[in-house]
Amino acid sequence: MHAVSELRAVTVIMPFGPYIVFAIGLVMGWRYANAGMILGSFALACSYYGLAYFRSAELPRTVILEQAVTAALAFLLPLNLAFYSVLTKRRLITSTGILALILLTLQVFAIIIFCHPFSRISSRVMAAITSLSPVVADKLSWFSAWLGSVLTNHYFFRLESMPTAPALAFGLAFLFVLVQFVKTSDIRICGFFFGIVAAMLGIITRSSEPALIFYFFAAGLILVITAVEASFSMAYIDELTALPGRRSLNETLLNLGKKYSIAMIDVDHFKKFNDTFGHKTGDQVLKMIASRLGKISGGAKIFRYGGEEFTAIFAGKTVEDAISHIEDFRETIGSTPFIVRDWKRRRKKNNDCRRKNSANRKQVKVTVSIGLASPGGRKTDPEKVIKAADKKLYSAKKGGRNRTAY
Repeated sequence: MHAVSELRAVTVIMPFGPYIVFAIGLVMGWRYANAGMILGSFALACSYYGLAYFRSAELPRTVILEQAVTAALAFLLPLNLAFYSVLTKRRLITSTGILALILLTLQVFAIIIFCHPFSRISSRVMAAITSLSPVVADKLSWFSAWLGSVLTNHYFFRLESMPTAPALAFGLAFLFVLVQFVKTSDIRICGFFFGIVAAMLGIITRSSEPALIFYFFAAGLILVITAVEASFSMAYIDELTALPGRRSLNETLLNLGKKYSIAMIDVDHFKKFNDTFGHKTGDQVLKMIASRLGKISGGAKIFRYGGEEFTAIFAGKTVEDAISHIEDFRETIGSTPFIVRDWKRRRKKNNDCRRKNSANRKQVKVTVSIGLASPGGRKTDPEKVIKAADKKLYSAKKGGRNRTAY
C-alpha cells in the first residue's frame, strides 16, 4: 500500500515538473540578461499548459484531437522558439524584448478567441462585437472557421499526429536555428534547436500524457543546461581567440606543482599595427597567434592573459626544458608572413577595384617577445613567477623585441 501511495503521489506531482524547469529558466534568463531564454521558457510553459489541458481525459477525446487550439500551439511554438534563439544576447527590457513579449501575449489571446470559440473569454468578446456590429462578428466567425481548417488539415503530406501547417513551421524553425548555429557556434542557439526537437516529439505523441510531460520537461531543461554551459564558457574561455582566459589561468596556477615554468608572450608593436591596419586586422593577428600557440610543442597550457598578451605554462619543465619549445614558436611566428587584405582601401577609398586581387594585399611581419621564468629562490608562489616572467618580457622588449629573455 505504501508503494502504491508513493506512486500516486509521483503521478500527481509529475505534470508540474515542466513548470518547475520553466520557472528556473525564467529566473536564469533574467539573471543572465538572456531575453531569448525568458521568452522561450514562457512560450514553452504556455504551450505545455494548452496542450495538457486539451488532452485532459475530462474532455471528449474525439473533440480534442480535432481542436484547432493544439494545432495553433504546434504551429506557433517552433516559430517563436526560432525567433527567440536570436535574442539570447539581449535583455528583456529593451524595445525588441518588450515587443516580443507583447506579440507572445497577443498570440495567447488570439488562440483563445479564434481557435477556442467555446471559451468564456471568446464568447464574451464575440457577444460584445455582435452587439456593436453583427457584420464584423460574422466575418470573425468565418475567419475563425477558416483558420481552424488551415491549421488542422493535411495538405501536402499526411502525418497522422501533425497537420501540414505545424509540420512546415517545425521545418522552417529547424532550418533557421541550424543556420544561426553554423554562423555563430553559440551553444545557446544549439539549445534552442534541441528544445524545438523535444517539443516536436512531445506534440507528435498526442495520445500519451506522460510523453508530453517528459519531452516538455526535457525542452526546458535543455535551455537551462545550455545557458549554464554558455555562462561557463564566457567566464573561462576568451571569446576572440577561443583560448582559456584569465579566470582559467588563475585556477590552473592554484594547482601547479613545484616544478614548472611560465612564459609571458606579447605581440610586438601591436598598438602601431592596430593604428595602421585597423582593429579588425589586429583581431586577426591575435587569432593567428592563438592558433600557433595551440600547436606549441612541450605540452604547454595556453591562456590569453589580456590584450595582446598570452601565457604558456609548462608543467613539470624547468626554464632549460621549456626554452627550446618557446624559441621554436617565436621563430615560427617571425618567419610566417601575415597577409593584410584591402590595406590600401583603408588609406584611400577611391582605390582602383581592378587591382584589388594584388595591390590591396600586403605582407607584414608579426613578431613576439617572450619572458620565461620558473620558481626558485624567493619565487615560490606562481604569482611571483608570473611577475618574474613579466620582468623578463620587459627586458626582451627593451633589448630589441622578437627575442626571448629568461
